[in-house]
Amino acid sequence: MNISTKGRYALRSLTHLADSYAKRGNAPVSIKDISGKESISNRYLENIFVALRKAGLVTSMKGEKGGFKLAMAPEKITIFDILSAVEKGTATTKCASDFDFCNNAPNCGIRKVWVKLDRITGDFLRSTSLAEVTGTHMQMGKKKGE
Repeated sequence: MNISTKGRYALRSLTHLADSYAKRGNAPVSIKDISGKESISNRYLENIFVALRKAGLVTSMKGEKGGFKLAMAPEKITIFDILSAVEKGTATTKCASDFDFCNNAPNCGIRKVWVKLDRITGDFLRSTSLAEVTGTHMQMGKKKGE
């Protein structure tokens, strides 16, 4: 699986919403705030959050104190959910997800490797929650004494 910048930024951004969920009762977090803390352009984040909202992972609130917040507890959102929302696909290779991609698929021993790797990777991503990665990520970049 080749996780794009969009996938990595989506995960980094949602750690901020998960932190808000835990510390501030799921108060909305603005794109501007996330952008500043993660050094990601506002415009790029807006596109990411459109996909995350369509996937039902976040909700938006308008107004001066608006922004985005998680649609459910961070323990219920998996890394697979996040990547599936913003990536074109989560398969390791095209032939692992599309049997008709290659004429050799029925007899290809190598395809079996990709399918197994895809299953293992998918299982790992489905079993890892946003809550599991949030605490560690939020510690990064903090100066001593913060």
